[in-house]
Amino acid sequence: MNYIWMIFTAVISASISAETITLCSLERAGLSQKDGTGYYWELLRAIYREEGIELIHHSAPFKRCLQLVEREIVDGAVAVFRTPERTMKFNYPKSRLNVSTYGLSYLKETSQKEIKKGESSVGIIRGYDFSEWLPSNIKLVSLNSNTQAIGMLKLKRIQYHADDLQDVLFTLKEMGERPDQFAFKSLHTKNLYVPFTKNVRGQNLADRFDIGIKKVSIRGELKKLAEKYGINQDPV
Repeated sequence: MNYIWMIFTAVISASISAETITLCSLERAGLSQKDGTGYYWELLRAIYREEGIELIHHSAPFKRCLQLVEREIVDGAVAVFRTPERTMKFNYPKSRLNVSTYGLSYLKETSQKEIKKGESSVGIIRGYDFSEWLPSNIKLVSLNSNTQAIGMLKLKRIQYHADDLQDVLFTLKEMGERPDQFAFKSLHTKNLYVPFTKNVRGQNLADRFDIGIKKVSIRGELKKLAEKYGINQDPV
């Protein structure tokens, strides 16, 4: 309760100025670090700087970020799929944040055929939904982070991990692990967005996201940031 109150107090204090925005993200290596560094945070600062808005970053597990947006405690969440259910709960901008390839990561010694067996375990970040891409007979294991997933793969407590393959590679690099220990199977490429609160302020921030990212793209800053972090980002 104290945790939620601290966030609420911080957001209320920040919202006294109309020129601030609070966004929440799961900590992702190289993309949205807890200290506010990473590709997503840099890009989002640039987008809202174009609109004269200061970004306040907040780090929390993915599922909690969505809950905080739904409860209007923060303004938006970073790097989220667009689904019919979420469209009912949040305001989405027209422009994507990124395009990412999702798939399976696993030790090279693990056969892809094993995923068809009922005893196979697949790690998945809490709040993510890959059910439509994966066989129905597998066991899903909820995890907090890719760091935890990689550790469990090496210990063979799970056979596969379903996530953004780019995120997994960034995490392996941060952990000092060799990517050549693992194999990667692409399943689906999908747009990632920043969903905002389902209110007038949220719609306004979504509209200003669309305006800001176009300005950042036209000026070439989007391309520079993508090159800096090694992101495969197409122009908006």
